[in-house]
Formats: sequence, C-alpha cells, structure tokens
Amino acid sequence: MAHHHHHHATLLYGKNNVLVQPRDDMEAVPGYLSLHQTADVMTLKWTPNQLMNGSVGDLDYEKSVYWDYAVTIRLEEIVYLHCHQQVDSGGTVVLVSQDGIQRPPFRFPKGGHLLQFLSCLENGLLPHGQLDPPLWSQRGKGKVFPKLRKRSPQGSSESTSSDKEDDEATDYVFRIIYPG
Repeated sequence: MAHHHHHHATLLYGKNNVLVQPRDDMEAVPGYLSLHQTADVMTLKWTPNQLMNGSVGDLDYEKSVYWDYAVTIRLEEIVYLHCHQQVDSGGTVVLVSQDGIQRPPFRFPKGGHLLQFLSCLENGLLPHGQLDPPLWSQRGKGKVFPKLRKRSPQGSSESTSSDKEDDEATDYVFRIIYPG
C-alpha cells in the first residue's frame, strides 16, 4: 500500500467565518472555507466552526449534525460559479454541478474575499482548466473581476435609471472549462 504517499494536500485558500445556510429553516452557520489541491484534484471544503474549534461539546448527536452540514466538493464536478458581489458586504458564490444541482451559497465576510477565492481557484485550475471569463489582471491590484458589458434590452431608453444599481451589486457567472 505504498502508493498512498501522494495524498498530502496543498492548501490553496482558507477563510474563516464564511456563512452557509444548511437548510431553509435554519440560521446561516459560520465555518471555514478552504481549497485543497492534491495531485490532479482540487477540493473545496467547508467545515462549521463548531467542528473546527471543538466547541460542540460532548454530545455526539450535536457533532453528527454539524458533520452533516460540512461540505466537500470536488471541483471537477462543478460547471458554473454564480458570484454575487456586493459593495457594502461580502460576496456570495453558488456552485452549480454538472447535474444542475445548486449548492447552498457561500457568503463571504466583508472585504475582497470572494475575489481572492476566485483568484486562488483560477490558479489551482491551471494548467488544465480555466475560468470563463477569466479574471483580469490589473497592474498594482492583482486580479480583479472582469468588466461586465451592460446588459440592457435593445432600444431601451431607461438604461440611465438602472446605472445606480449596477454600483450596488454585481452578478458574475464563471464557467469552469477544460480546453484540453
């Protein structure tokens, strides 16, 4: 069984206090979101904080409940990332897998964490995969969101009224493609 030595994972990204709402009737639970790379596989994990710091207590059923919420996703199963970037709060990302299933949104804390996550994800996909559209590199800033073309209905004269809202929140859809 000597071939198990390749299972050490590289941590590409880690962020605490990323919120996930495990079920509709529940409060969002803070947890640790991480991206791991082993050999050719990139895995996204989200672990509730209660499991990270062992504060669940000794009740086994409590522990098992939180383990039920824990998320492990192989990125090769994911086709789309729906990202929602808000200026005054953190961004959210929803992963959509090949079978069309949407995962509960990951809600990032305030700051540029969503962008940082996407940047680490994009780097981890290389050289076999890439984000479509790719993130842009901006001198002095590193990776930034691609500029979106304003989608306005043809011939609509009311484009001015919606410009304000474009500053408030922006939606991006990234596809993960493997050109090879």
